[in-house]
Amino acid sequence: MSRKPLTVRVEDVCFSHWPVDPGALERAIPNWLSVERAADDAWITAIHHTVAGVSAFDIDLGNPAQSVTVRTYVTGPDGQRGLYFFAAFTTDPIASVAGPLLRLNYRDGEVTRRDADGEGRTERTLDVDGRRALTVRYTPGEEPASTAPPDSLPAFFVERFRVFGDGPLGTKFVGHVGHDPWELGPVEATVEGDLLSVLSLPEPVGDPLVHYSPGNELGVSPFKPLWLD
Repeated sequence: MSRKPLTVRVEDVCFSHWPVDPGALERAIPNWLSVERAADDAWITAIHHTVAGVSAFDIDLGNPAQSVTVRTYVTGPDGQRGLYFFAAFTTDPIASVAGPLLRLNYRDGEVTRRDADGEGRTERTLDVDGRRALTVRYTPGEEPASTAPPDSLPAFFVERFRVFGDGPLGTKFVGHVGHDPWELGPVEATVEGDLLSVLSLPEPVGDPLVHYSPGNELGVSPFKPLWLD
Protein backbone atom coordinates (compact mmCIF):
# COMPACT_ATOMS: atom_id res chain seq x y z
CA MET A 1 0.00 0.00 0.00
CA SER A 2 1.37 3.43 -0.97
CA ARG A 3 1.65 6.10 1.68
CA LYS A 4 0.81 9.74 1.09
CA PRO A 5 3.52 12.25 2.07
CA LEU A 6 0.97 14.53 3.74
CA THR A 7 -2.76 14.06 4.22
CA VAL A 8 -5.01 16.81 5.55
CA ARG A 9 -8.61 16.09 6.52
CA VAL A 10 -10.85 19.16 6.54
CA GLU A 11 -14.41 19.48 7.81
CA ASP A 12 -17.16 22.11 7.99
CA VAL A 13 -15.74 24.07 5.07
CA CYS A 14 -17.26 27.44 4.14
CA PHE A 15 -16.06 29.15 0.95
CA SER A 16 -16.63 32.91 0.50
CA HIS A 17 -15.87 34.12 -3.04
CA TRP A 18 -15.57 37.78 -4.06
CA PRO A 19 -15.50 39.00 -7.69
CA VAL A 20 -12.67 41.48 -8.27
CA ASP A 21 -11.30 43.48 -11.18
CA PRO A 22 -8.99 41.23 -13.24
CA GLY A 23 -6.50 44.01 -13.98
CA ALA A 24 -6.16 44.92 -10.31
CA LEU A 25 -5.71 41.26 -9.35
CA GLU A 26 -3.09 40.77 -12.07
CA ARG A 27 -0.94 43.34 -10.27
CA ALA A 28 -1.28 41.43 -6.98
CA ILE A 29 0.10 38.08 -8.18
CA PRO A 30 3.58 37.09 -9.43
CA ASN A 31 4.22 38.25 -12.99
CA TRP A 32 4.78 34.69 -14.22
CA LEU A 33 1.19 33.76 -13.39
CA SER A 34 -2.00 34.84 -15.17
CA VAL A 35 -5.42 35.52 -13.65
CA GLU A 36 -8.09 33.00 -14.64
CA ARG A 37 -11.59 34.42 -15.01
CA ALA A 38 -15.03 32.91 -14.53
CA ALA A 39 -18.34 34.63 -15.24
CA ASP A 40 -16.25 37.52 -16.68
CA ASP A 41 -14.65 38.23 -13.30
CA ALA A 42 -11.50 37.36 -11.40
CA TRP A 43 -12.10 35.90 -7.95
CA ILE A 44 -10.59 35.84 -4.47
CA THR A 45 -11.80 33.22 -1.99
CA ALA A 46 -11.54 32.96 1.79
CA ILE A 47 -12.04 29.45 3.14
CA HIS A 48 -13.02 28.96 6.78
CA HIS A 49 -12.52 25.34 7.76
CA THR A 50 -11.71 22.93 10.55
CA VAL A 51 -8.52 20.91 10.11
CA ALA A 52 -9.72 17.67 11.69
CA GLY A 53 -6.52 15.72 11.16
CA VAL A 54 -3.06 15.84 9.60
CA SER A 55 -0.83 12.84 8.93
CA ALA A 56 2.52 12.31 7.24
CA PHE A 57 3.19 8.84 5.83
CA ASP A 58 0.21 7.60 7.89
CA ILE A 59 1.61 9.03 11.15
CA ASP A 60 -0.84 11.38 12.87
CA LEU A 61 0.43 14.89 13.52
CA GLY A 62 -0.94 17.83 15.45
CA ASN A 63 -4.37 18.50 16.88
CA PRO A 64 -7.63 19.74 15.34
CA ALA A 65 -7.45 23.42 14.45
CA GLN A 66 -9.49 26.25 12.95
CA SER A 67 -8.05 27.82 9.83
CA VAL A 68 -8.66 30.43 7.15
CA THR A 69 -6.89 30.49 3.79
CA VAL A 70 -7.16 33.25 1.17
CA ARG A 71 -6.50 32.33 -2.45
CA THR A 72 -7.11 33.16 -6.08
CA TYR A 73 -7.37 31.29 -9.37
CA VAL A 74 -4.54 31.40 -11.87
CA THR A 75 -2.85 29.67 -14.78
CA GLY A 76 0.85 28.89 -14.96
CA PRO A 77 3.29 29.72 -17.77
CA ASP A 78 2.13 26.72 -19.81
CA GLY A 79 -1.55 27.29 -19.13
CA GLN A 80 -1.86 24.85 -16.22
CA ARG A 81 -4.81 25.76 -13.99
CA GLY A 82 -4.06 26.22 -10.31
CA LEU A 83 -4.24 28.25 -7.13
CA TYR A 84 -2.17 31.03 -5.62
CA PHE A 85 -2.43 31.70 -1.87
CA PHE A 86 -2.19 35.23 -0.49
CA ALA A 87 -2.43 34.40 3.21
CA ALA A 88 -3.30 31.73 5.77
CA PHE A 89 -4.32 31.88 9.42
CA THR A 90 -4.59 29.06 11.93
CA THR A 91 -4.96 28.22 15.60
CA ASP A 92 -2.27 25.53 15.21
CA PRO A 93 1.26 26.87 15.91
CA ILE A 94 2.89 23.82 14.33
CA ALA A 95 1.12 24.45 11.03
CA SER A 96 2.24 28.07 10.95
CA VAL A 97 5.87 27.00 11.42
CA ALA A 98 5.53 24.50 8.54
CA GLY A 99 3.91 27.10 6.29
CA PRO A 100 7.01 27.86 4.17
CA LEU A 101 7.30 24.19 3.24
CA LEU A 102 3.78 24.36 1.77
CA ARG A 103 4.29 27.83 0.25
CA LEU A 104 1.58 29.19 2.55
CA ASN A 105 2.06 32.69 3.87
CA TYR A 106 0.85 32.18 7.46
CA ARG A 107 0.16 35.47 9.20
CA ASP A 108 -0.71 36.45 12.74
CA GLY A 109 -4.44 36.49 13.31
CA GLU A 110 -7.16 35.20 15.58
CA VAL A 111 -9.47 32.56 14.12
CA THR A 112 -12.62 31.50 15.99
CA ARG A 113 -15.56 29.17 15.44
CA ARG A 114 -18.67 28.89 17.57
CA ASP A 115 -22.25 27.69 17.34
CA ALA A 116 -24.25 30.89 17.03
CA ASP A 117 -27.57 29.44 18.25
CA GLY A 118 -29.44 26.20 18.65
CA GLU A 119 -30.60 26.06 15.02
CA GLY A 120 -27.41 24.65 13.53
CA ARG A 121 -26.02 28.10 12.72
CA THR A 122 -22.25 28.56 12.88
CA GLU A 123 -20.27 31.78 13.25
CA ARG A 124 -16.65 31.99 12.16
CA THR A 125 -14.50 35.08 12.58
CA LEU A 126 -11.03 36.29 11.63
CA ASP A 127 -9.24 39.18 13.34
CA VAL A 128 -6.10 40.63 11.72
CA ASP A 129 -3.95 43.36 13.29
CA GLY A 130 -6.58 43.88 15.95
CA ARG A 131 -9.38 44.39 13.41
CA ARG A 132 -12.37 42.17 12.73
CA ALA A 133 -11.57 41.37 9.11
CA LEU A 134 -14.20 38.72 8.40
CA THR A 135 -17.34 37.30 9.98
CA VAL A 136 -19.24 34.48 8.30
CA ARG A 137 -22.48 33.11 9.73
CA TYR A 138 -23.99 30.12 7.98
CA THR A 139 -26.51 27.32 8.25
CA PRO A 140 -26.08 24.29 5.97
CA GLY A 141 -29.26 23.15 4.23
CA GLU A 142 -30.91 19.82 4.80
CA GLU A 143 -30.49 18.58 1.23
CA PRO A 144 -27.54 16.21 0.74
CA ALA A 145 -24.31 17.58 -0.68
CA SER A 146 -23.34 16.63 -4.24
CA THR A 147 -20.48 17.17 -6.65
CA ALA A 148 -20.50 20.24 -8.88
CA PRO A 149 -21.26 19.76 -12.58
CA PRO A 150 -18.17 20.01 -14.81
CA ASP A 151 -17.51 23.48 -16.23
CA SER A 152 -19.84 25.09 -13.65
CA LEU A 153 -18.83 28.06 -11.52
CA PRO A 154 -18.69 25.94 -8.31
CA ALA A 155 -16.40 23.45 -10.07
CA PHE A 156 -14.18 26.36 -11.17
CA PHE A 157 -13.70 27.25 -7.50
CA VAL A 158 -13.15 23.85 -5.92
CA GLU A 159 -11.76 21.39 -8.48
CA ARG A 160 -8.14 22.52 -8.38
CA PHE A 161 -5.10 20.25 -8.16
CA ARG A 162 -2.09 22.57 -8.52
CA VAL A 163 -0.75 25.26 -6.20
CA PHE A 164 1.82 27.79 -7.38
CA GLY A 165 4.23 29.63 -5.10
CA ASP A 166 7.34 31.79 -5.00
CA GLY A 167 10.70 30.80 -3.55
CA PRO A 168 14.02 32.49 -2.82
CA LEU A 169 15.63 34.47 -5.64
CA GLY A 170 12.44 34.36 -7.66
CA THR A 171 12.25 30.56 -7.88
CA LYS A 172 8.94 29.35 -9.25
CA PHE A 173 7.37 26.42 -7.38
CA VAL A 174 4.41 24.14 -7.96
CA GLY A 175 2.73 21.64 -5.67
CA HIS A 176 -0.01 19.10 -6.25
CA VAL A 177 -3.09 18.47 -4.12
CA GLY A 178 -5.08 15.31 -4.77
CA HIS A 179 -8.67 14.93 -3.60
CA ASP A 180 -11.98 13.34 -4.45
CA PRO A 181 -14.50 15.67 -6.11
CA TRP A 182 -15.73 18.17 -3.55
CA GLU A 183 -19.31 17.68 -2.41
CA LEU A 184 -21.15 20.99 -2.01
CA GLY A 185 -24.45 21.49 -0.25
CA PRO A 186 -26.99 24.30 0.07
CA VAL A 187 -26.22 26.95 2.67
CA GLU A 188 -27.75 30.16 4.01
CA ALA A 189 -24.98 32.62 4.87
CA THR A 190 -24.07 36.21 5.63
CA VAL A 191 -20.57 37.59 5.08
CA GLU A 192 -19.31 40.76 6.75
CA GLY A 193 -15.96 42.53 6.95
CA ASP A 194 -13.30 44.13 4.79
CA LEU A 195 -10.85 41.24 4.56
CA LEU A 196 -9.55 42.13 1.11
CA SER A 197 -8.78 45.70 2.18
CA VAL A 198 -7.05 44.46 5.34
CA LEU A 199 -4.81 42.23 3.20
CA SER A 200 -4.18 45.05 0.66
CA LEU A 201 -5.94 43.09 -2.07
CA PRO A 202 -8.26 44.47 -4.77
CA GLU A 203 -11.67 45.59 -3.55
CA PRO A 204 -14.71 43.46 -4.46
CA VAL A 205 -16.80 44.56 -7.43
CA GLY A 206 -19.86 42.62 -6.29
CA ASP A 207 -21.44 40.66 -3.47
CA PRO A 208 -19.76 37.45 -2.29
CA LEU A 209 -20.91 33.98 -3.26
CA VAL A 210 -20.86 31.28 -0.57
CA HIS A 211 -20.48 27.53 -0.92
CA TYR A 212 -20.44 24.90 1.83
CA SER A 213 -18.92 21.44 2.02
CA PRO A 214 -19.07 18.88 4.85
CA GLY A 215 -15.39 18.19 4.16
CA ASN A 216 -12.79 16.34 2.13
CA GLU A 217 -9.40 14.65 2.42
CA LEU A 218 -6.45 16.32 0.69
CA GLY A 219 -3.28 14.50 -0.31
CA VAL A 220 -0.47 17.07 -0.54
CA SER A 221 2.71 16.30 -2.47
CA PRO A 222 5.97 18.18 -1.83
CA PHE A 223 6.51 21.40 -3.74
CA LYS A 224 9.15 21.34 -6.45
CA PRO A 225 10.63 23.83 -8.92
CA LEU A 226 8.21 24.52 -11.74
CA TRP A 227 10.68 23.36 -14.39
CA LEU A 228 10.52 19.84 -12.92
CA ASP A 229 6.73 19.60 -13.25
